[in-house]
Amino acid sequence: MRYQSVYVIATKEKVILDFEVTDRLPTIEALIPLFIRIKNRFPEGKIQKIISDEDEAIIGAVKSIFPEVVHSFCVFHQLKNVSKRYSDEFKSKEHIPYNDKLMYNEICQLIHSDTVISSVVCFQNILKLESNLELSRASHKAISYAKEIFDKNVSFLKKGFTPETDNTMEQIFSLIGDIVDKVRSFKTDSGLTNFCYNLFVYFNKRCFRTGKWAGFSPLMRARFQYG
Repeated sequence: MRYQSVYVIATKEKVILDFEVTDRLPTIEALIPLFIRIKNRFPEGKIQKIISDEDEAIIGAVKSIFPEVVHSFCVFHQLKNVSKRYSDEFKSKEHIPYNDKLMYNEICQLIHSDTVISSVVCFQNILKLESNLELSRASHKAISYAKEIFDKNVSFLKKGFTPETDNTMEQIFSLIGDIVDKVRSFKTDSGLTNFCYNLFVYFNKRCFRTGKWAGFSPLMRARFQYG
């Protein structure tokens, strides 16, 4: 699978409809059969919008099979990448300094921009803030990333694409990624213990009603009895 790509299609209701394994860098022609199958599953006009990443083969295949459907490029991962640069340095949003919050909000505005003009304005504001404010290392990393995606996003806006954050697949993959990060702690006995403890607490918060343990949860009782 290292040299192959899995293309997954889902509706907004998160129902997986189809998938296809292709070469890592497929051509437009290689993806057209996939989109034809998807088109045949829906009545004419049923599909109102398609959201994908910026893969040129997908863009070409969509334009060929769904010429009348609105096609948006996903910026969910862009927003997540920006947030990660701040979360790596600060424990929570409340700990982010004021100047860095200004920069964070401006970069998010850039990513959400749906016109070339608004993108250029946001990018100019980012450059002004960079030169006038004292910023953290997280902000400088985020600015470097913003410079990378600015040209790319503008090029897609010029082609008529619009940014979109409501991407079912990105949200699913993000959830899977978070679960994988948690599961990695299972490599240690304490990691698995903590996971089971938190899971039990989440589902069993009720306290005993009667007896000498009234007012205590099962976990609290076990902690007192067994340490």
